[in-house]
Amino acid sequence: MDYFDFHLFVNCTKYMWITGRRMKYLVAFILCFSILFYSCDSNSPDTDIKIFEWEESTPEAEGMDAATLNNAFTNAENYGFIDGLLLIKNGKIIKEAYYNRYNSDADHNVKSVSKSFLSAIAGIAINEGYLTLDDKVLDYFPEYIYEGIDERKYDITVKHLLTMHMGIAGESENNYQIYQQIYQTNNWLKTTIELPLLSAPGERMRYNTFETHLLSAIIQKAVDRSILDYAKEKLFTPMGITIGDWESQNGYYFGGNSMRFSLRELGVFGLMYLNDGKLNGEQIVPEDWVNESTRPFTNWSPTIRWGDFHNYNY
Repeated sequence: MDYFDFHLFVNCTKYMWITGRRMKYLVAFILCFSILFYSCDSNSPDTDIKIFEWEESTPEAEGMDAATLNNAFTNAENYGFIDGLLLIKNGKIIKEAYYNRYNSDADHNVKSVSKSFLSAIAGIAINEGYLTLDDKVLDYFPEYIYEGIDERKYDITVKHLLTMHMGIAGESENNYQIYQQIYQTNNWLKTTIELPLLSAPGERMRYNTFETHLLSAIIQKAVDRSILDYAKEKLFTPMGITIGDWESQNGYYFGGNSMRFSLRELGVFGLMYLNDGKLNGEQIVPEDWVNESTRPFTNWSPTIRWGDFHNYNY
């Protein structure tokens, strides 16, 4: 998938992407099957919003085999590195369990699933006219244009950031050293813009988290307010969820990493996309954006197969 960045195994395996609109109906389960490793410290949740209330059911009532599911949950616990597993069907929670001292209220750094939320925020901002997919990235960062800059960088667009086609080095190409190289600097935006282009913008997909950090800063500049405040008003509060800590640098929140949500909150996000961006009768994310952002923008032929998931793309 492109803008909607689903991870079955977060920061533990190579990234997995699901192809095709027909696979969208598995989103609620996919987003909730998250392997997470980090501590649960978080900000105090917003108290002035109506929290989404899940309806609960049983596997039998929703047509699933309880014995098979029990075996899957036992295996999840035995792995040791899974902190929670949540299964949703027909819009209802039918089974969940938490391990390693976690519970349904605990939030987690959801790592690159943050890109999915950022995509939704981008879709809302584009729908409201604040920016477009064709906006040029350097138009938002004139302060980082330097003498001798590769002229091709003027062609980088918002769409290139969303689809990971900026042209800079990908994280998997050098065992994630590029991620640490950028992260350890005191200006992620400037460092990312100054990275050499390995291919022309739009030519080849290379996954780099800091491309979506550029997008986070662009959205903040475009809406002329904190992207966190904008996201709370337009996405989180309408969904009935709260965000915990969200890492930032120099006033810009980390686009593509470090958002914190509970497993049930991830489930709400999946349910919303399952229903074409609508929740509780309210259109939160534009339906056209849901459809556009859940179609493949790459043509991978991955050799790794995750059960029934194969031929996945970004």
